[in-house]
Amino acid sequence: MASFAAAAMGFRVLAFEPVFENLQRICDGLFLNRAWDQVTVFAAAASDHRGNITFHKLVGRLDNSAVSAAGARLAFKSNEEVAVEVAAVPLDEVVPATERVALLKIDVQGWELHVLRGAERLLSRKPREAPYLIYEEDERLLQASNSSSHEIRRFLASLGYNHCTLHGTDAHCTKD
Repeated sequence: MASFAAAAMGFRVLAFEPVFENLQRICDGLFLNRAWDQVTVFAAAASDHRGNITFHKLVGRLDNSAVSAAGARLAFKSNEEVAVEVAAVPLDEVVPATERVALLKIDVQGWELHVLRGAERLLSRKPREAPYLIYEEDERLLQASNSSSHEIRRFLASLGYNHCTLHGTDAHCTKD
C-alpha cells in the first residue's frame, strides 16, 4: 500500500517482496493502477547480505510472513507455517550512491536491524541527503529475530539518526 501511495504522488519506488503470492498481488496492482513506470519490484527480501535466507510464511496469512518462524506465528498462532528459501539482497547493492532517497520505510516483522545494516551506506549520507526513516519497532517481533529496539537505536545513532519518535509501533527517524 505504501508503494502505491508513493507512486501515486509521483515518487519513484523500489519495493522488495520475497513471498511469491504477495509479489503476484503487487504486480497485479501495478498493472491495474498503471504504476509500472514508477515502481521497481524486487523478488527478494532486503537484508544485510546477498544470498538466500529461509523465510516463514503462514498459510492463509501472507501479510505476517517473517524470517523468524516465531515471528511469523506471533499474531496468528493457529495457522500452518511453511518454510521457503528466498533471495536476499542489501539495499546498498541496489540503490545507486547518486540516487536521491527521500524515504526508507521498513516493515519486515522483526528483520528491521538486518535491513538497516544492509543500508548502512545509504543511511550514512549527510543529514540533508539521508532518507527520512520509518521502521516497525515491535519488541516481540524483534526479539523473535534476535534483535531489539535498543540495538536498532544504537546502530542508527552511530550513523547520526539521533531523533526517533514512536507513532504506535512505527519509529520515525531523522538525522541531525
